[in-house]
Amino acid sequence: MRLKSNRLALPTRGLVLHILTNRYAFHAVIAILAVLTAFTNLQARQAHAQDVGQQSLLFALATDQKNEIVEETVRPEMAVKNSNYLGTQTLINMPHVDFDYDPMADGMEQSLVVPGTIAAQPLPDTEESTKPRTKTENYTVQENDTISTIAQRFGVNVGTLLWNNNLQERQYIKPGDVLRIPPVSGMLVKVKSGDTLGKLATRYSGDQDEIANFNNIAADEPLQAGAELMIPGGKPPEIAQTQTQIAVRAKNQVTEPKPSSVKKPADLDTKELPKTKMLWPTSGHVITQYFGWKHIGLDVDGDYSSPLYSAADGVVEKAEWSNAGYGLMILIRHDNSTQTRYGHASKIFVKKGDTVKRGQVIAMMGTTGRSTGTHLHFEVIINGKRVNPLGYIR
Repeated sequence: MRLKSNRLALPTRGLVLHILTNRYAFHAVIAILAVLTAFTNLQARQAHAQDVGQQSLLFALATDQKNEIVEETVRPEMAVKNSNYLGTQTLINMPHVDFDYDPMADGMEQSLVVPGTIAAQPLPDTEESTKPRTKTENYTVQENDTISTIAQRFGVNVGTLLWNNNLQERQYIKPGDVLRIPPVSGMLVKVKSGDTLGKLATRYSGDQDEIANFNNIAADEPLQAGAELMIPGGKPPEIAQTQTQIAVRAKNQVTEPKPSSVKKPADLDTKELPKTKMLWPTSGHVITQYFGWKHIGLDVDGDYSSPLYSAADGVVEKAEWSNAGYGLMILIRHDNSTQTRYGHASKIFVKKGDTVKRGQVIAMMGTTGRSTGTHLHFEVIINGKRVNPLGYIR
């Protein structure tokens, strides 16, 4: 058997010996192996930087093992700039946010606590932030800037920055952008032929004498076409008209508005709810106004079909019309120190004293009170002080 096996192995040993001793054959084998290795590597699965550590315990705890990597392919040739699907008269550029807000009328202190948020942290009192300004300035957006912080730094409201820079509430600003900052809250307008102070005051909801004093002109002085005037406290015509209608309705209203005929949607399944401190309070996730300077809550966009959910288990303290600007409003106490408020509802499904569960539908979104469109004004109150809701529901 040994002799037969040796006899059969002789050709194999001879081939291996030939490859090892013949330099051309040896080089050919090395080249074939290199090509096969390169081809195998090119066909292998691409390794991402995000893959590092995905098998660790920390990754599992942070993502609940449900994280996915989403790759977006950007095709510049497919981008469409400044495309409008509706006519200019069909869609009005009006933020669905709160204006002329008065929380003091609701019997609560207007106190803010802003833990760990860049967008709304109060700026220190410096000479730059407190010194009155008389001229329009250009400001270059820096890292970590938001509309709220810029408005606070220059002492104007958020609407002033949006209106005078042709921005919408859903647009982003980025470092390097240049914003025009009026000296006070209001509108910068260019005078057209035939304009008078009275017409401008009426059109932009301003005061004729205040406009004249601020711009150092006489009340009866003719205006030069093309000149730029500051309208202190002014607003775009659409928003000014809407706010006038809201004020008239509030003045003439004796009883609460009639609830809509929308049926109550189904409550959320508590088994599928995220493990956050509090539940996101509505079905939409588009934020139109953030918590910050002079805005003590979070505004989330939606329509009349959007339900409002209780953010946590609790007892309803108020479910009524509020004269503070909230419109139809619900206030829920969750424990001895925590409350949540839901403003501008169109219909309420709970009453004072009711016990509610996390994810229960308590109302439908609306635009009652001092509101410029259907949205939810959501507040989180800890020990009587408003805090940033994003720290609890996100």
